[in-house]
Amino acid sequence: MALVAVAVVMSAAGCGGTDKTASSAEAPGLAPDPDGILCPDNAKGPKAVAVYINIAYALDGTPSASPDQCYVDAGTKITWRDPPDKTTAFNVIFSSAPPTAEGAARLSAMSAAGRYKVTITTYGSAGSYKYGLQANGKTVDPAIIIR
Repeated sequence: MALVAVAVVMSAAGCGGTDKTASSAEAPGLAPDPDGILCPDNAKGPKAVAVYINIAYALDGTPSASPDQCYVDAGTKITWRDPPDKTTAFNVIFSSAPPTAEGAARLSAMSAAGRYKVTITTYGSAGSYKYGLQANGKTVDPAIIIR
């Protein structure tokens, strides 16, 4: 009976679990993610000075962006990053004027902290900016939306 009470108390307090879904930004006592927060996928999402977009790869190597649509304000730093356990070089390619002050239409990921990353700071008018995410000879077309 005492063991059941201890198990219930530990479960209610969140102790002893192996839930790995909590991010470091949500877990007290851990440092926040240096790349910011996961980019909001809708216009009502939180505003942030720095956001990230995670890149995943299908079995055939096709990249995908998560989220597929990223809603930010002008002046937001966006980082695209591949998973640390499957590093793959990738490119972010804007077909029209990119939403950056730097103006580069093709951005190649550089290896940083054990994974590939590309970072921009958004600049420009409100609107939707389609881009190509290119890796392993395959390209997908997500979008950045500046509110």
